[in-house]
Amino acid sequence: MATTSCKDLPDECWELVFKRLHHSHLESPSLSCKRFLSITNTLRTHLKILDPTLIIPLSKRFPRLDSIDLSSLRKGQLHHVIIDIATSGLNLKTLDLSESVRLPLESLKVLGSRMKNLRVLMCSCLLTLRDVDLVVIADSMPCLEDLDISEPINRFEAAVTDSGIEVLSSKLKGLRKIDVSGNHYITDKSLLALSTNCVYLAEIIVLDCWSVTSYGIAFVMRNSSNLSSLLVSQLNRIEFGLFDNLVCCARNLSALGIFDSSVPDEFLHFIVKAGIPLKRLSLARSLHQSFTFSGISLFLNKYRSLERLCLAGTDFLTDENISDLSQCLPALVLIDLDLCNNLTESTLFTLAKNCTFLEDISMDGADVGGGGGDRASDNAKNPRIKSLNLVKNRNLTDECLAKLASVCPSLEVLDVSSCKGITDNGIADFLKRGSKIRKFIVIDKIAWVWMERMMMKPKVNWKITDLILLGKVMCGVIV
Repeated sequence: MATTSCKDLPDECWELVFKRLHHSHLESPSLSCKRFLSITNTLRTHLKILDPTLIIPLSKRFPRLDSIDLSSLRKGQLHHVIIDIATSGLNLKTLDLSESVRLPLESLKVLGSRMKNLRVLMCSCLLTLRDVDLVVIADSMPCLEDLDISEPINRFEAAVTDSGIEVLSSKLKGLRKIDVSGNHYITDKSLLALSTNCVYLAEIIVLDCWSVTSYGIAFVMRNSSNLSSLLVSQLNRIEFGLFDNLVCCARNLSALGIFDSSVPDEFLHFIVKAGIPLKRLSLARSLHQSFTFSGISLFLNKYRSLERLCLAGTDFLTDENISDLSQCLPALVLIDLDLCNNLTESTLFTLAKNCTFLEDISMDGADVGGGGGDRASDNAKNPRIKSLNLVKNRNLTDECLAKLASVCPSLEVLDVSSCKGITDNGIADFLKRGSKIRKFIVIDKIAWVWMERMMMKPKVNWKITDLILLGKVMCGVIV
């Protein structure tokens, strides 16, 4: 059989090969020959634009671009850039206009008339966002499926109201996801309009909307049959009667997040009774008079297939509590226990041992290193754990760091910023043990000292793609 050379491979084969590479690794093949340059150019689908004059040449070089981020452009540049995009011939599906001063309405109308396949529009953190902006968006881009209008600044001008959301919802019939967080003047009326008019709505994010109550939340859960994810915050009181008839509703709801709210045991009982198929639950920073250990324990006992759990800021939790709860979490992949300051390394080791599918643990502001983990670390090795966030664990020591390397042999990401108890020697020893680490973050006074010492050792060759070290005076990033 004749030997086939690399030159004989069709472009389609090379495209399959290059698709397996991270986009940051495509530069080398693109420089090797014109053919590879042409192939790699077709693989680029997303760009963040920093220079507005580059839109036209970049759109010609990368003909398959379908996602553009304009959030870094300066004031006054957006209008002309959007016009250039509209006339570029690209088949755009996603556009990010976040952090702009205001939306250029006339150019958006032109864009909407040209880009019929635009499905995702991100307009978060605008200096000004008004009802009229929503009307133009709805009229110009009727096929939108994902809209982010969260956290507008609105310092001096009129803000988004229920009227704007009602018009928007009546025209965007295909909307599947919307984030209205931080729009302080919308009320339950907006949720009723979205739930009624947008029948395909699957994800709603309503954080920091002060006038939204449990009535609006209950209405959405009862009436949005396709709802799969709901995130809300600042519910000071949940009226139980509103959730009585959830048994036949919310049959697709798999993710529920309630932040900065009072969530009593009775509400958790309603969720269990309704049989909602939750896979993700967040009860972060619950207010006083919220759920108890008994309530969350009974809940988790019924939801043993839960994959993600956030109990951040639940200050009554102890290592013993987590030991009991972990028995109910055999399918857990991610857990967030930030600001649970009674939890020590014993919790971390217990989770590693009992939750065999666990990949991500966050214990920012806990007490890892505070004691109680010696016995718990026995037989606690978990090769699935890839990421640990241990920021501000002031009692974390070099000894505990060494145990983590043993318990989490496949760890790829570790953040130990502001952990005052570890030294540069402890970090070096950990990196010698943690051969799979690709991202190590330490923001502290020891960082620059440690990096200087490592630079003095030319034979040391850490296989890390993203090592971030920030000292008090200087900083260094090694990529």
